[in-house]
Amino acid sequence: MDAAGLQRGRLTGIALKGEDLIDADQAPRQLSLDESREARLAAETAIDRVRDRFGPRVIGPAAVFRRAS
Repeated sequence: MDAAGLQRGRLTGIALKGEDLIDADQAPRQLSLDESREARLAAETAIDRVRDRFGPRVIGPAAVFRRAS
């Protein structure tokens, strides 16, 4: 919607049309229009890879780590 470049007008909707669709389990990647969701998913994948390599306790909430003064 930002790409529409409207200064004072309102864009109240958007329509998508899908043709020749396949089952989700056959698709190599699920498309998304939400950039922040995509960023979270990329971070989640990276965290999973780090945990697989270095162990499940290597990444956790920042509150449980001591300050590095």
